[in-house]
Order: sequence, then C-alpha cells, then structure tokens
Amino acid sequence: MRVPEEKIQEIREATDIVEVISQYVTLKKRGKSFVGLCPFHTEKAPSFSVDPVRGFYHCFGCGAGGNVFTFVMQMERVSFPEALRSLAEKIGIALPSYREDDGQAKETEILYRTNQFAADFFRHCLVQTEAGKRALDYLTGRGFDRGVIDAFQVGYAPDLWDGLLKKARSEKIGLQNLQKAGLIVPRKDGEGYYDWFRGRLMFPILNPSGRVIGFGGRTLKEGEGVPKYLNSPETLIYQKSRVLYGLFQSKGRLQRESRALLVEGYTDLLRLHQCGLDYGVATSGTALTEGQARLLFRYTKNVTLIFDGDSAGFDAALRGVDVLVGVGLNVEVAPLPKGSDPDSFLRDQGKEAMEELVRSAKTFVDFRLDRLRDLGRLKTPRERAAAARILLDTIARIGDPLERNLMVKDVAEKLGVEEALLTAQIRRILRGEREETRGIEKRGVSARQAAERGLLMLLLEDGEKWGKVIFPYIQAEYFREREARIVMESLYESFLQEQRLDPRTLLDRYSDDLTLSQYLTELIAKGIGKDVDRSQFGLDCLWELRQEEIRERIRKVREEMKILEARGEEVSEHSQKYSELRRERERVKQEIEEGWKKNAEI
Repeated sequence: MRVPEEKIQEIREATDIVEVISQYVTLKKRGKSFVGLCPFHTEKAPSFSVDPVRGFYHCFGCGAGGNVFTFVMQMERVSFPEALRSLAEKIGIALPSYREDDGQAKETEILYRTNQFAADFFRHCLVQTEAGKRALDYLTGRGFDRGVIDAFQVGYAPDLWDGLLKKARSEKIGLQNLQKAGLIVPRKDGEGYYDWFRGRLMFPILNPSGRVIGFGGRTLKEGEGVPKYLNSPETLIYQKSRVLYGLFQSKGRLQRESRALLVEGYTDLLRLHQCGLDYGVATSGTALTEGQARLLFRYTKNVTLIFDGDSAGFDAALRGVDVLVGVGLNVEVAPLPKGSDPDSFLRDQGKEAMEELVRSAKTFVDFRLDRLRDLGRLKTPRERAAAARILLDTIARIGDPLERNLMVKDVAEKLGVEEALLTAQIRRILRGEREETRGIEKRGVSARQAAERGLLMLLLEDGEKWGKVIFPYIQAEYFREREARIVMESLYESFLQEQRLDPRTLLDRYSDDLTLSQYLTELIAKGIGKDVDRSQFGLDCLWELRQEEIRERIRKVREEMKILEARGEEVSEHSQKYSELRRERERVKQEIEEGWKKNAEI
C-alpha cells in the first residue's frame, strides 16, 4: 500500500530540506536560496542550489534535482519508502504500515540493517560480556574514556568462529544478508560459514547521515601473524575509496572551524576527539583517494595533514598533498616528531602541543623541500631542478591562476631559480594536460523539447490561468519526452478537477522516480524569465508543438511521393494529401492564434 499523498506532504513540510542537505554539503545563503558544491558530480565552483521555500534542490551543472526525499534516496542509495520512513522517524511522524514492491526491502536497506545488527552485537560484546572486558581494558589502558568509546560506537568481535553467526541465527537474520555485508565468509569445504571478524576491536564506519556501512577491526593478538587491521569488503553501500572515518561525528565542527585535521588511523582520530580537537577525519589506514578528497571538499576547503613521523608517514603525506590539491583544497602539513603518531603525540604532549603544531603547519612547498633537504637531495643544481619539477607538477593542479603564480614565485625564491623559467615550465605542463571531462554532458535541447518544457513551466507557474488556453489545443500525447507526458497528464487531471497542483505536491507524487524528479526540478529552477512576455511565449511554444506534428505528417507524405515517383507510379492522391496538410497547418495556426488571443485576453 502506497503512503497517502497527504502523509507524504506532512512529512515533507515538517522536514527542513536545508538542514538535511547540510549533513552532506556545506551550504551558504545566497538571496532566498542556499548554494554549495554538488555532491553528485565534481566541481570547484558551486552550482548546487537549494530552495527552502519551494522545497527542492537543483544542480545547474549536472542537472541533479528533486525534493528532500529524492536527495536522501540518491545520497543513501535507498528506495523512496526507505527515505520516507527515515525522515519520518527523525521528526517523530508515525507512518502507516506498508510493504515495498513484492514484499522485499531493497538490498541497500538490507545491508544497512544487517550492519546495524552487527554493530549492536559488537557493542554488547564489548561492554556487557566477560570476553569483551579484555578489549575494554585495552582501550581504557590506553587512556580512552567511555565518552569517546560510546560516541564512536566502538565494539568487540569475540574470538570465536561463530559468535556473530550464532547471534544472527537466534535473531533470525538471514546468513545471505551477513555474507553480502561481508560479515561472514563461506568455509573452504563449502560446509557453512565463519565470522570474518574475530578477536578484534570493532570500529563501525558510518556514512555522513550516521548509518553503519562497514567496519574496521583491530586485532588484539599482537605478533601472531594476523593483519593488524582488517576492513569490511566493499559492498553496495561501502566503497572505502569514498569514505572518511569519523566524518559523521566531525562534520558540524568541520564547517564551523573551516578546517579539517586529516589523520590515518582509527585510534588517532579517537584521540583527537577525546582531546577536544573534534574537527578531524581519518583515511582508515588506506592511501588517500580522490573520492575521499572530494567528499572532504564538501565540508571545508582547508586541510591539515597529520601523519606519522616516519618515512612511511612522510611519503603518505606527500602523496596526499597531490590528491588534495588536485580537487581544490588548501593543504598544509603538520609533521610529527620521528617515531610519533597522532595518538602517541597527544598522549605524551597534550592538546596544546598539538594545537601549536597545527598553527605552525607548513605549506606543502616547505614540507616537500624540508623532506628533500633532510634526504640530502637539494645539494646539486640537478637535484634542485628535479625538486622544482616535482613541485611544479603539484602546483599545476591548483585551479586558481593567482594562487598558482604566487606558489611559483615562492618556489623560485627558495630554490634560487629564475621565476620566468618556472613560469614557462608550468605553462608547458598545463598545455600538455588534457582537459578532463567530469561526466557532465550538456544535452542539446531541440525546439520541440524547448516548447514542451515552456508549456509545462507556464502550467507549473499558474495552471488555472494558462490551462484554459493550453489544454483546448494540446494534450499529453503531443509530448515526446516521457517525463513531459507524465507531468502534462498530472496537470491536466488537476485542471479538470479544478484543483491547483502545487509543484511541491507534484514532486512528492513522483519522489520515487529520480529521473522525473530531476526533470521537474529543472523546470521549476529554470522557470521563465521575469521580463518574458508570457502570452507570446506560450503561444510560440503551443504553435511549435502543433505545427511539428503536422510537419511530421507532411514529411511522411513527401517521402512516399519520392518513392512512387522513383517507381514511375501515380502521385496525384499524395499530392492532394500534401496540399490538404499545408492548408490544415494554416487553419490550425489561425485557430490557435484567435483562440489564444481571446482566452488569454491579449
């Protein structure tokens, strides 16, 4: 049973779309709307707009759009009923019972629920079982308090082959679901399954809205030949290259501080938060990826890297610089003393020392030069030239020409190289780079499509006024685009029932159709310019559609005439039909113009 439209409308009206989207995108007020970087495609200048009054979002870059329901669907990769229920629960509105198509929840929701079940089990094992006491003692022994342990929902996977399996069976959780979530794996002999995580501290990995999408597990069996850390395999909801650990807990402070502290490990991040530096995120021990950098860019433009004070940590920082700069982030590096990691540094030195380290962080130019100098690689002209080329490769990734030029000047001064030579080199780099296509294709819109959309925009603006001059001359079957036909049918039905169909209600009705939602929001966001003569605009759109239909019939008759002439056959009947169609075109044009002027009171 579908949820009634009035209930959907109630939930939508009680939900703040700006607040929901702000969980994923940093929004800034601009006039009556809010703007930010689109979460659905790569961009460096904001083209993503949220209209809180009309209750929709639209990206003028990639065309993504919809209302608060479609946004949750796209970001969380869930179905419409799942998005509806999630928002209803957050605002305390009860939903009637309903089942999804075929009585099956979508696979993504199954994964979310399965992961949450596992997180609850691991949490219970840590704080309420004797087996978990060793793990809890390990955490408290390292100085972690219950506040941060609870905030990050840390748990413990018992050192058993079937601890989670037994609990799942008792709760009637499908083993197939556990396997899809990467929580159990089949035995080699094909006889049953065993737990993937065993004898490990469990760190649930959350998406930006706080749902569990995977896990990282740290072994408590040091020196026994098992990997120190083990992550969930990738699933429909967990792609490690697009996830940052702790983002859910940190996103509010990231926006307020306008800076992110980026560390590598789970415990590094917990230590930052426990010390009050709760604007940090972690890569979960994996190499920083472009997807993670772009995710971070939605919340802040400034990043300070705090990686381990050893060769591996320095190298990871250097690789991270290129990735972060490449997406438009301003990057600094706070190198730790040799042998330290963020966790141990904070334990030994304290919060104030870390804050001083962050305040005195180095630009990526200074950090790389210091690193090369420490390695003895800036002594000869050839080594300095090599250093310049390395730095220029990174600087070339900076999108702002002014910032790029200032960085080139800085490198020239520090390496004792003529600025003109470096400027010429970076120009060669930039010329040699192929401009990347970011997956945004500007679809060409035909005159017919423009006319279809123009009429719909008029009807969405004021269906009662324009319906009486549009509907007598054109119906949904004249529209070629699927989305245009559906919208036209809804508007016509509303017109016949003498009801005003608010665009927000229309969006609610089709929230479960992402393509249609995007089409609708594009119409609403674009609208018709204030200075446009709406009567003439509507008449032009109407005539374009009607004459295009007649044109098609004329083209078909002419093609048939050519075939007959090529065969040497008689064409008089087709010639007569051709003449009749030309006369029909003139008659229809006159009829539409007279009727339009009369009804539109021009």
